Amino acid sequence: MRFLKLAPVRGVLAACALGAPGEALAQRVNDNAVAGAEDAFGVSIGNERVGLYSSSEVRGFSPITAGNIRMEGLYMDRPASFTDRLVESNVVRVGLAAQNYLFPAPTGIVDYRIRPAGDRRVVSLVAGYGPMGGGRIEIDSQIPVTDRLSLVAGIAGFDDEFGSGADAVYGSYALAARWRPTEKLLVLPFWSRVDTWDREATPLYVAAPGVLPAPVERRRYAGPNWADYRNIATNSGVLSRATLPGGFTLAAGLFRSVNDTRENYAHVLSNVQTDGSALRRISRDPRQKLVSTSGEIRLSRTIVAGDWAHALHASLRGRQRDSLYGGGASLSLGATHVEDRVDIAEPAFALGARTRDEVEQWTGGLAYDLRWRGHGAMSVGLQRADYRKTVLRPDGVRAVAHDPAWLYNAAASWTLSRRLALYGSVTRGLEESGVAPDSAANRTQALPAIITDQWDAGVRWVLPRNLRLVAGGFQVRKPYFAADDANVFREMGSVRHRGVEVSLTGSPIEGLSVVAGAVLMRPRVTGAPVREGRIGREPVGQTARVLTLSGTWALPVEGLALTFSANNHGRRAADQLNRTYTPAATIFDAGLRYRFDIGDKPALLRAQVTNLTDKFDWKVVASNAFEVNAPRTATLFLTVDF
Repeated sequence: MRFLKLAPVRGVLAACALGAPGEALAQRVNDNAVAGAEDAFGVSIGNERVGLYSSSEVRGFSPITAGNIRMEGLYMDRPASFTDRLVESNVVRVGLAAQNYLFPAPTGIVDYRIRPAGDRRVVSLVAGYGPMGGGRIEIDSQIPVTDRLSLVAGIAGFDDEFGSGADAVYGSYALAARWRPTEKLLVLPFWSRVDTWDREATPLYVAAPGVLPAPVERRRYAGPNWADYRNIATNSGVLSRATLPGGFTLAAGLFRSVNDTRENYAHVLSNVQTDGSALRRISRDPRQKLVSTSGEIRLSRTIVAGDWAHALHASLRGRQRDSLYGGGASLSLGATHVEDRVDIAEPAFALGARTRDEVEQWTGGLAYDLRWRGHGAMSVGLQRADYRKTVLRPDGVRAVAHDPAWLYNAAASWTLSRRLALYGSVTRGLEESGVAPDSAANRTQALPAIITDQWDAGVRWVLPRNLRLVAGGFQVRKPYFAADDANVFREMGSVRHRGVEVSLTGSPIEGLSVVAGAVLMRPRVTGAPVREGRIGREPVGQTARVLTLSGTWALPVEGLALTFSANNHGRRAADQLNRTYTPAATIFDAGLRYRFDIGDKPALLRAQVTNLTDKFDWKVVASNAFEVNAPRTATLFLTVDF
């Protein structure tokens, strides 16, 4: 079985398990995203996620791509992904959740929290099977050293399979400390790493103009077995918070993030017809590397006078990112059928020189926060960003872009009663725009930074039985990127996402907890290419409707609960001329949680079936370009806190 691929990390896992004895204190057994959700806008706890939004999609955009990452509230530029060994949870800060949040950003912010290190020793073991036949072992521990120093350490190995049938082996590791040398100073250093081995290139289906490909068989990998992805993602840094004389507080963070892709392939099936005929191309890239050093230092002062609280904040953020990309070579394998298996020896690819990008950005800001107890709050912020990007192409041509910009934000909330409040905000930000997709002629090219604008307003209403309703409207405006007539992915106008969002959380009846949300949106593209008919009015991959419902229902057996979720999206524009659309789809999940004790150790058994009806749903990744979704899968996890 594929789980045996974990043998390289098994010895390290066993060594970590030797440190397991200790006092019992629930750590991962209590992971529950539904119970931890304050609203339906998105929260992840451990390997559970609920809500309308995620770190990859907020109001139709990606906070990760935009660079809107925070670690414990401080700015971080993070090209390499985190591991659950390091972070306990993340929360999407958007709408009401972004009120009084310092220096918010359009597209939302994803705020990560490091696993807490307590004053009692706890080791959590998670053993899992699935989805699709894979397996995993996770060990997370908190280790007190002295009354002022405690550690967090974790290690995991797991084997995943994807909807296309491609699979991968992962190892993840993390070490963090929580050190309080004095009562007025807290220091949190951390390090983490994720290794990815043998991940086959997921096929990308690029349809012929005006064609929506027919569904293909999932869990049947048709690519070559040598087209593997090898990656090392590391994140390290230190955060500190200090109370200074005169009522000042100082918060600072310094971070380094490295995404090192040693091997990378793209498997593209182009000109796909309704009968499955296509042209096959395999591309290989030389080593690609993104390295970022970033951080923030923030000085704050709060003055409380009766029911009024005034806070002043001064912040300086900076980052330096070096990117090495491009230089790939392609091999055309000619006409084929999308489900034909590639069975050839690996050819010799003639790799080319790479492009180097260097980004340096400094942002200074001032913010004022006012809170009137029982009545409302207001915050304003002003930032000056200095963005400089240098591109050195293989032909020796050097291009420099210098974009200084003023950024601002303002937010206010008004408490009408104990149960009813109004809120509103406006934000202007400087964000990244990602890289060109694999289907483009300039694939992997880093795109320029962009100015984005957002406003939102709404109401929060606490209903009977402590149900919490949040409803509001929003608008996000950004430059729009699409492929031109030469298939070069570049700015081609502007895009506006305008809509309403609704969140309902709480317990309508005893034993039932729900997280429900809806986004009804009208995404539109404007600009000369739209007027000239070169691109359509609807942006690629966006939908006008997203609905979600998740919950837990306690059953008559003590410790046993039913879990359920339903996620629906409307049709999506599948190409930039709006000739084809993927249909609406609803995905249902269901499972069980059983909380019990093994001796005096708390334990949790969690079983889940995702995509209950085995619904096929094309994922639109670029114009005319698709990937398959996951079929019906089953997972089983046992968590024990020692």
